[in-house]
Amino acid sequence: MSATQKLVNSLRGLLQRYGGESINRHIWNHQYGQGRWQCLETAVGDCVYPHVEKHASNGSILDLGCGPGAVGNELNAAAYNSYTGIDICDMAIEKAKRRTAENHRTDKNDYLRSDMFTYVPKQQYDVILFGDSMSYFPHRRIVEMLRRYCRYLKPGGVIVVRNWVQRRRQQTAVRNIEKNFEVLEKGFYHESELVVLVFRLRSAESPRQ
Repeated sequence: MSATQKLVNSLRGLLQRYGGESINRHIWNHQYGQGRWQCLETAVGDCVYPHVEKHASNGSILDLGCGPGAVGNELNAAAYNSYTGIDICDMAIEKAKRRTAENHRTDKNDYLRSDMFTYVPKQQYDVILFGDSMSYFPHRRIVEMLRRYCRYLKPGGVIVVRNWVQRRRQQTAVRNIEKNFEVLEKGFYHESELVVLVFRLRSAESPRQ
């Protein structure tokens, strides 16, 4: 990769983390239109699925940063009763809806176009999933964001995060989760370059804090 391309990628990453909803929406739609995120079209057998299925327990799932619908269409359909996918990208949401219709899951899957930084859930969930999307959080807002979404967990509900840990910034994010939340499960995958964390607020904390 050339130095110019590395600079472009760095600037794009900064805009996606700090640029606001309209800029982010434009960037993601442009990238999807160029076919850049075809790698997200399918994730059959992903390491995060067993964690999500275990804790969904035939209940409800909120997937923040759902992309083109891999999770909502590849999870065991018997593992959940309802699934809501949120993504800022119009093209991703349309792809997710088409795939869901093809897989006859429209009775339990719903998709909404929204920015996960400002989205306000209308119900509580058994599982709230961040499948790589936490990588786009501004670093200093990660704990704040996760605490906000903890308000929308059912009693006994959990947040599941799937995050790469090759870079120092990613490793710091994982340590901050371990420091601020009750971690129930921690699994390493892909030669320890990827971690899945299952966690919730510590029992002494109010879910409304």
